[in-house]
Amino acid sequence: MNRYITRGIANYLPTTLQHQLWQLVTQRENEQSKKIEAIDYFHIFQFNMHNDQLYIKHKQECPEYIKTHKANYSKAININKVYIIREDDEDLSYYVMLLPEEY
Repeated sequence: MNRYITRGIANYLPTTLQHQLWQLVTQRENEQSKKIEAIDYFHIFQFNMHNDQLYIKHKQECPEYIKTHKANYSKAININKVYIIREDDEDLSYYVMLLPEEY
């Protein structure tokens, strides 16, 4: 499935974190498919610094899911939240990573 990023992601989210977020989406969707759960199309990622370590909180609404991961990046970033949305059209499916203000 194709993956796209917006200009805001390209300009402000380090590539290392982009890759980690894609991995988290893939991991979550693999978990959901094994449990035969409906797969939520909307992934929300929040970033928080704690004791000089960046953490990523991965959230979904349906079914409710919250999990915190240690980021593969140690510097503070100027982004609080990132969305990844899966678009399922009749003949094309793809993902888009974007900032909330780009939604």
